[in-house]
Amino acid sequence: MQARAEFKYLRLPDRKIRVIMELVKGIKVDKAFNILKFTNKRGSDIVHKLLRSAVDNISKKSGANLDNLYIFSAYANQGPRFKKLHARAMGRGGMITRKFCHACIIVSDEYIEKNKKAMNKIKKAAAAKAKAVEVKPAEKKEVKLKK
Repeated sequence: MQARAEFKYLRLPDRKIRVIMELVKGIKVDKAFNILKFTNKRGSDIVHKLLRSAVDNISKKSGANLDNLYIFSAYANQGPRFKKLHARAMGRGGMITRKFCHACIIVSDEYIEKNKKAMNKIKKAAAAKAKAVEVKPAEKKEVKLKK
């Protein structure tokens, strides 16, 4: 089961929120709370509130346990821009833009079952790569001297 929480018209640029979202995407919720608590970024408290809202949504919806929850998806998209003129030299005007964004977090308790096959593929590939590195013998090159 999945639940989502959205924060629309957030007064931060999407690139600044996206950095924080990438930190917590795909990990357990309790670990994500800990990461967000000690992240020294301006948007970390906003993402923390958003994650708490998503966890509350899924617990009210299905009564899911906090220990089994994962962050299924986390993203931030561009919102509108607030534009205003700033007085510049010789009677000209410069444009100042303030960016907004829409942030969303999706929390799920079915993360392990969905990605088991992908994790097995990654482990097999890593094992095959390690085996290939061990098998290669070191070849010696003969040096010919010119007379």
